[in-house]
Amino acid sequence: MKNPVPIDGSVFSFRTRPFSEFAPPATDRFAAFKVLASNHQFVVVAVQGGIWNAAPTLSDVSVCGILHVRRFLDTGRPAVWGINIEEWKLSEIDEPVLLGALEVSADEIGLAEKIFNFLPGSVISSMDGASMAPEGEWRWVNDRGALEAEREQVRARAAAQRAAQETRMKNRLRGLTWEKLRSETPFERWTTSPPYPSEQFTREARMAIHRACETLQELGPKPKKTDVRKVLRTLVEWFNRADDEAGGVIETEEREDICAALEEIAFVARQESLANEIDEWRTW
Repeated sequence: MKNPVPIDGSVFSFRTRPFSEFAPPATDRFAAFKVLASNHQFVVVAVQGGIWNAAPTLSDVSVCGILHVRRFLDTGRPAVWGINIEEWKLSEIDEPVLLGALEVSADEIGLAEKIFNFLPGSVISSMDGASMAPEGEWRWVNDRGALEAEREQVRARAAAQRAAQETRMKNRLRGLTWEKLRSETPFERWTTSPPYPSEQFTREARMAIHRACETLQELGPKPKKTDVRKVLRTLVEWFNRADDEAGGVIETEEREDICAALEEIAFVARQESLANEIDEWRTW
């Protein structure tokens, strides 16, 4: 259940979380974020620049300013992003405390408006991102060697997972049919929101996949490439619109799952090469 949307200027402190699963399990560090503004779609927050060994006071936070992200050669962008209003859940961060409220400056309002209007550079993230940003920046300054080593561990694990997934995919494709695709539930791991999209988005995405499979099956065992392209592109454009309307909920894992589903559809339609065109159509 989401929490009530806080008033503009609300300041929350919280305990930061480990930057990765390879980090020590407890950070013993605290940070804070400020709510800049909200509308019908997003709550915009700005992570503040301080890190404390205990929960800070409102006075502590008031002198910090916005954190700028510089780890891993980032550009120094402000740690400001929109959180989908349906995902505004304080339970997603550790030990949250409402400290009070501070005035929101004109510059801060401008940062929020940038996100509301989806201007270039806007970032849509999650509550958990508020914890990751200050912890990551603190470690970049104070524990960089270990942080970079952890990132390599994360990359190595991801590479191993991709290799295993490719092997599973090859084995799966051998026996894949329209009947099998239509009997399955796409995006089965999208069961918790956040981090995955909302239940409504997931339900409609599954229906869109099944509609495309049904349409292509009706075209016969070897449909024309132009017909398959039309169905696939229509499906991709559905995801484009749905993602925009939901505020940009398709992130890395969702993108991988959707692309895998599209590739399977192209394979069963016996037009595998169309999978190479997906990136030209999608906006996520």
